[in-house]
Amino acid sequence: MKKILLLIQLVLLTFFSCISQENEVKFEKDRSFYIYAIINDSIKGRFVFDTGASGLYLDSAFVERHGSIIKSNLDTAKMRGAGATGFRQVLLIKDTIRVMVGSYNHNFTVSPILKLTDINGENIAGIIGNEFINNKILIIDNERLVLKIDSGINPKKYNSIIPFKYSDERIYFPVELNIKDNQAITAYLLMDLGCADAVILNTPYFNSLKLQNILPQNIVYYTILFGGALGGNFNGGDFRITSLKLGNSLISNPIISFSEDTLGAFSNTDYDGLIGNEVLDRYNYAIDYYNQKLYLIENSKSGKVFKSSLTGFYAMKKNDIATVMSIYYQSEAYKSGIRLGDSIVSINNKKVKDLSEQEFKDEMKEEGKQVKLTILRNKKPIEISFYLKYLL
Repeated sequence: MKKILLLIQLVLLTFFSCISQENEVKFEKDRSFYIYAIINDSIKGRFVFDTGASGLYLDSAFVERHGSIIKSNLDTAKMRGAGATGFRQVLLIKDTIRVMVGSYNHNFTVSPILKLTDINGENIAGIIGNEFINNKILIIDNERLVLKIDSGINPKKYNSIIPFKYSDERIYFPVELNIKDNQAITAYLLMDLGCADAVILNTPYFNSLKLQNILPQNIVYYTILFGGALGGNFNGGDFRITSLKLGNSLISNPIISFSEDTLGAFSNTDYDGLIGNEVLDRYNYAIDYYNQKLYLIENSKSGKVFKSSLTGFYAMKKNDIATVMSIYYQSEAYKSGIRLGDSIVSINNKKVKDLSEQEFKDEMKEEGKQVKLTILRNKKPIEISFYLKYLL
């Protein structure tokens, strides 16, 4: 009899496990949050899923490859991105576009066309924002790398509940930052799955911290070549703080980024900055859009140590070269001669064109290792070498 009961329990457990995993969709993490979606029932694309965005934004090269997406004349609108730039005119698709992720779908009626390959590489179709969820619940498992869009939630699975404000189809909530010497401040942040950093403070908020004289002494500064989908350099930096409190959990020694731009989204005074994947990856969570609540529970990544840049720059590999997209001015790389926009053609005597993107990154992962680069600047080769060293 016991064996029969155990067999029944096993069958029921398997059954309910299959139900719970139904409609789950795999996603990828590479600084940003990527999912695969089907456009208009037949066109497959790789999209950034971005809670820092509202609607659907399509990459210009993707639209050019799939001209059937456009059925009527294009319109125009003015938009402002994250980089240090003002409003720019963009093209708009005003045909209904059906987007399907797994078995869930939503129709978008207006879709701007942006050049996204400079930021997200060649294998990018666009950005999907919060409108896609449409008052349902987005459930994220950052350990199994799966998501589910559902109409219900089990609150007992989580140990923190954070009410948020949902305005202009974006999510905002307060986060406590302990800068130094028990000097705690509260920042009102936008939840942004398109952001790879822990926290990026807007320029006005960072300037207010400077005026209060509560910033740590060790700050490193950088420039990013394309600070958002609409271009414009992004100028800012990083510093390390004592702790960050999110819900009921305390995160030790995170690295906080900041903006110094006076144009673009980071000049905004309506909120204080962004909270991104370097923090959010440490949780499994659910976003209840209708009731405006964020449910959190720490996962196995919660104790991961925050590490600063080891290379002092970031380079995006495309075909035969890797372009330097950002640079830290206090880094050994910059002191040795690397500049923003440089084209790297070889690394440690290996041609970039012969390396995969991961193999290129693997050449710069060991602290203390010497890196030798050949770069092209104004079509002339330049040899540069430096040692890998953490900045903070």
